[in-house]
Amino acid sequence: MKPIVLSLLTDVFSKDSSRTKSKTTINRIFITDTDPQSERTIMIEEDEYSIWAYLLQPDMQGIDFDGFICAVIDPKTMKIDPKDATKNGNATPLDATFSNQYSYVKGIKKEDINVSWKPNKIEVLLKKELYLIMDIETKTSYSKALASDCYYGNKLNAPA
Repeated sequence: MKPIVLSLLTDVFSKDSSRTKSKTTINRIFITDTDPQSERTIMIEEDEYSIWAYLLQPDMQGIDFDGFICAVIDPKTMKIDPKDATKNGNATPLDATFSNQYSYVKGIKKEDINVSWKPNKIEVLLKKELYLIMDIETKTSYSKALASDCYYGNKLNAPA
């Protein structure tokens, strides 16, 4: 996934913009959002199996770290060999072991996704619900769509 994402960076981003929010869809979700204070850019991209957020490095020459937002195919009913799934550069589909009731979200449109920049973190809302927190200081992501901490990221615990 990262090589595909990186190849888009040169054409998509310009350091001269004070606040950029572009949404381009070719059958899949692709969103960028740049914070005017930090000048950091988040890129949200849908592949065949899931939606991921990528925080770009400050120089926008690569990905700083990523966060899993949700699956677009139900992990509990998906029957695909992970090796076959990753042939086209896709991330490995979410394993049912790490899924929960929030993992699979049907009918997502780009308008359903909102980015909120906070000091040292980014919040990604899906259909007005907090689905992902990306901690910029620790480069750690916390996802509502994960049942437990795993290689997709960390489970987002409900606020106390």
